[in-house]
Amino acid sequence: MMDREVLRIITAKGAGDATLKKAAQYILDHPSCGLEDLCGDVALMCSIGITRKAAQNIYENEEHARVLEEQLYQNHVGMCWIGDDDFPESLKGMGSGNAPAALFYQGNFALLQKKSVGFTGSRKVSETGIRITDSAAGQLAAENVTVVSGYAKGVDITAHRAALQSGGSTIFVIVEGILKNRIKSEVKGLLDEENHLFLSQFSPNLPWSAANAMKRNGTIIGLSGAMLLIEAAMDGGTFQAGQETLKSGKPLFVVDYGVNKPTAEGNAFFLQQGGIPLRGDRNGKPVLKRVYAVLEEQERKRPELPGEEYEQISLRFNGTGN
Repeated sequence: MMDREVLRIITAKGAGDATLKKAAQYILDHPSCGLEDLCGDVALMCSIGITRKAAQNIYENEEHARVLEEQLYQNHVGMCWIGDDDFPESLKGMGSGNAPAALFYQGNFALLQKKSVGFTGSRKVSETGIRITDSAAGQLAAENVTVVSGYAKGVDITAHRAALQSGGSTIFVIVEGILKNRIKSEVKGLLDEENHLFLSQFSPNLPWSAANAMKRNGTIIGLSGAMLLIEAAMDGGTFQAGQETLKSGKPLFVVDYGVNKPTAEGNAFFLQQGGIPLRGDRNGKPVLKRVYAVLEEQERKRPELPGEEYEQISLRFNGTGN
């Protein structure tokens, strides 16, 4: 099966995302060759730039991949890779160097086709930042805009919870492998088969790491039509996410507190660097008119998908161990 061959590559010692991308490019250029054909031919793998040791490990990795494939099936995990037609175009558009090579998911895969806004912010966000996050995510959900964020405490979990409580949908982009994921208490009672998607770009049993948190930020940005930066220090993950958003050309909306705020020193920096000010009305409610305008403009420019749009896929999340 195609999924098994993807697993065979990304879990083989010395291989991984870069190897899978090489395989995808070769198959694109040679349609008569399938991934299974490639994985079964060490010499062919070496000819496309895979080291002999890695190629040998891939060749010998079939049984491990078969066991992992069954484990994913038992845990209701779906999968797509960069060579699939249903791999998100927004991620392919990041360029081969930055796009993830494979995605593992639990939940409603069709949410990847909806208008979406990403949230980024500190774990140590202020109470004001929490209120802004809650209000902005709730407003977006009410307008049928999907929220995209990480899965940390603070801004991330607040945005997810607010979207779900408002009857909307949300995408959790996690740092660890999908089989390491657990539903957190803040959202556990709010999930149904249609309103959420857990998404991981990492090997299914990989534990959390700070380095992967930085890589994951790029996926959040890639999946989002715009990013909302709630509070950023002058370093760390949120600061990096702000920089990457500006570099990518995606609209970065930055909460403008109007005063020096110890938990939001990075906000003033990003406003000077091209971030779009996000301000509140007289009651402190964030005004999202410009965000909606950006999303509507993107929708007008969005090309028609060839053939049928994504079939809605809903996979039940396995809550065991939560």
